[in-house]
Amino acid sequence: MTSKFSGIEGFLKSQAPTCVHNPEGSLPYRFVTPSFGVKAGADDKAGVSERSTVGHYLQMYDWDACFFSQVAPRLGIPDLAPDVVRNFLALQEADGHIPRTVSPHRIWDKGDQAKPFLCQTLNRHIKELPADKNGPARTLLSDDVIKKLHLYLQYFEKNRRHESGLYHWRNVLESGVDDNLALIYPTEAAKDENEDLGKFPDGEILAVDANAYIVCEFEAFAALADRAGFNDLHSEYQKKAEVLKQKIEEKLWDKELNMYVGFCPSDKSFVRVRSWTGLAPVYMGIASDDRAKLCIEKNILNEEHFLRPFGLASYAASERLYNNSPRGLYGRAMVSNWQGPMWILVNALCCRGLAHYGRSDARPVIAERVLKAMQLDLDKNKTLHENYDVETARPLWAPDFMSWNSLAVELVDCSG
Repeated sequence: MTSKFSGIEGFLKSQAPTCVHNPEGSLPYRFVTPSFGVKAGADDKAGVSERSTVGHYLQMYDWDACFFSQVAPRLGIPDLAPDVVRNFLALQEADGHIPRTVSPHRIWDKGDQAKPFLCQTLNRHIKELPADKNGPARTLLSDDVIKKLHLYLQYFEKNRRHESGLYHWRNVLESGVDDNLALIYPTEAAKDENEDLGKFPDGEILAVDANAYIVCEFEAFAALADRAGFNDLHSEYQKKAEVLKQKIEEKLWDKELNMYVGFCPSDKSFVRVRSWTGLAPVYMGIASDDRAKLCIEKNILNEEHFLRPFGLASYAASERLYNNSPRGLYGRAMVSNWQGPMWILVNALCCRGLAHYGRSDARPVIAERVLKAMQLDLDKNKTLHENYDVETARPLWAPDFMSWNSLAVELVDCSG
């Protein structure tokens, strides 16, 4: 049966190939830009990137590329995931660091580590290979690839792990959720004018999303190591994943909010705000069943908090600083806002999590609201944007945005 939102899938299929670029400069494999129909790296020598002026992203970003590559085969682009992962590995430094924003002739956002999705992306690709494709799978899991992925994970352990065993981001920008109020104290963020990042504790907060992603990355690496015959690494990282999962349950659960929250070690305080990143253990399928149920019922599907007219908000409507403005970090640039607006990524990950916990019945409720916003944008503007006003569906920023908007094909599947 044809979905009433099949036009969205058709649009994605028509534009997705223009996000894929041939090897160039320091990128030896096909690479991906979040924006479609652009010249990759055209602003590599500019003082200010196009992402900060007109909202076009001309570089390859870590999780953007990973999520896009996960659904690329459905959009008519096969075998992209290995190219994405190998490009990042090609830029790995001796200590394991891999930059999160890469381009043919420049590394952007220097110092930030690529988010922990490389192992998950490669593992997902290999799992989806036909049974008769074991040969390519073995090629992808060479000793060198396993070594580099292991070094990549060790970098997180050496540079992003607190003595408690929980993890933090280098800063809020490394997290990818640029003005996330779960990573910067809301009272400071509300000033909207302070230029001194050093006064904000965003580099030390033990973040829910970082820990959830790393659990999944450890599990994925364990699966890759097992397939490649590295039995010791398989056992080591499976155990690491279980230990970290337990620490999340013990240290980051808030029984009053019925969700997970970050912790600031310097003053031993919890960052008690309802941000979508506090739901990451549910979205990623690693939360305990009882707590996942509470998160889903008390937060995700609660219209007082996250469920709004056009999908799930990135920050709960019940929070004092909730807004749907086209704003960026500290109000400096109109780039991205995770303090309320709807992002396709948040909603698609949630629908994956709902399926994991046996709540597929709730997915159409979310999917249809999101797809309606996207359809309105296509009908009026003939394009898609990076984020939307979750109350009105008004596009907020970054036209011609593909990236994880491509995950909408999964939302079409679970729409009514």
